[in-house]
Amino acid sequence: MNHNPDTQIFSARALSHNPPTALEWADIVIIGNGIAGLTAAIEARRYDAGQRVVIMTDQPHPTINTPALKQFSMNKLKREQLLAYPPGTEQSLNIHVVYAHVEKIHAESKYLELAGNRAFGYGQLLIATGSQPVGLPVETPGQTFDGVITLHRLKDYLDLQRRLPAVSDAVVVGGGIHANEVVMSLLHWGIRVHWLIRGTKFLPDVLDDTASEIVLATVRRAGAIIHTETEVTAIVGRIAAVAGVITNAGEMILSQLVVSCTGTCPAEGLAAQCTKPMIFDNCILVDGQLRTSVQDIYAAGDVAALLDPQTDEYKTRGQWYSAVTQGRVAGAAMVGHSEVVIEELFGVPWHATRLGKLSMLTVGDPLGLATNKQVVFHTDLSGGSYRRLATVEDRLVGYLSLGITQPDGLSIKRFIDEGLSVPDVLKPLLKGKFDAHGYLTRTRTSTAKDMVKHSFFNIGRKKAFYRTKTSSLELQPSIPMLPMERQTDEINLVMQMPQATKEEVSYQPE
Repeated sequence: MNHNPDTQIFSARALSHNPPTALEWADIVIIGNGIAGLTAAIEARRYDAGQRVVIMTDQPHPTINTPALKQFSMNKLKREQLLAYPPGTEQSLNIHVVYAHVEKIHAESKYLELAGNRAFGYGQLLIATGSQPVGLPVETPGQTFDGVITLHRLKDYLDLQRRLPAVSDAVVVGGGIHANEVVMSLLHWGIRVHWLIRGTKFLPDVLDDTASEIVLATVRRAGAIIHTETEVTAIVGRIAAVAGVITNAGEMILSQLVVSCTGTCPAEGLAAQCTKPMIFDNCILVDGQLRTSVQDIYAAGDVAALLDPQTDEYKTRGQWYSAVTQGRVAGAAMVGHSEVVIEELFGVPWHATRLGKLSMLTVGDPLGLATNKQVVFHTDLSGGSYRRLATVEDRLVGYLSLGITQPDGLSIKRFIDEGLSVPDVLKPLLKGKFDAHGYLTRTRTSTAKDMVKHSFFNIGRKKAFYRTKTSSLELQPSIPMLPMERQTDEINLVMQMPQATKEEVSYQPE
């Protein structure tokens, strides 16, 4: 069937009882122009130059490098340097961008119902709507005062920048990585910062007490005032502007700014607005090809949940690197290249980032919460760093590193994913001086098969999502894999930032 891309968009209301027979249409429609969506579009175009690819978004700016926002908030990058790709990338690749809000998916007839009584047809559909901030509880008194902001998107950071000259005291609410970044950014501007953490420690689901205290001690030395087991019960205002907060301890903290960094949740609303039932549970469940439970509909990025083999549960992987990887797989799959597999997308989650001067790497389950088997923990505090390994029998199930340098996270992930025996390398792993990549390369050419034990995880279920890989010559990704020594967006960004700032060019992800 031929579809005319210049055909007028029809009224969705008029077509509500009859499937559209002629309307604007694209072979591939991607909802959302975050990094997962744009990467998928670029990858689809790389594999197939003939199909019509459309990105549909209601975001009023091109795709930006979200990890760079913290550098932008400290004035280390200009706004133009936030672009994930050079201006005009979409046009140069013949990727059409349609500014519209999608309200409903008509899966049987394969068209989208848009705001303004419009409709748009698709052949393959990718939901890449990202995440949305949780924010302060809606019942919090005073949360509508001027000076209460929730940092999530570019417009929020622009709002923050405009306010900084008038701020001497600020309150940051949240106990995660984002809150830590905002605290350090505000301290950079000489602002006195009160950091309110609801629990007793930082990142309680990931870090043990020792690691949490190392992070908090670093932030205290930087000048922040940290309040644990503390929540905002009300925000006090003066002539409709923030004047301070009242905590659950009855304390009044004066401030001109309240920043909420209380986490995000997947923007999975379209799953409920699909005319065919789509399996979702606060996120959209996908297989290893990023396919949802509805035919010809995919999901990628913060909105999609992959199987965690340690917990046998579906979880989102809300990091930049993961979103890029998912976009590559989805883009290839939507044009029929389902053989494309990127192994680090699967298996246990991993996350690497910077917390001020500290590099943090977590792989798998360093707290040993995902198994009912006996877990043995190994810790080391030498060399100004902290590492924690969790093992079951002779296999690694979790790894945590916190310090100035960062180990090779992807190679350590392979030890866990493949159930490799680690007693012979346990000590160098613990010291953080182990060349995991070199070791795995050598063993792959000699005795790798002898090292592999029966996996601790449900490998059968995981492999059901795999496809045969093509040769490396056939897979030349539009966004190359990060080198082992620079395998995260955070480390990569920090290392490139001085040169990017000097040259005043757009930051481009590797």
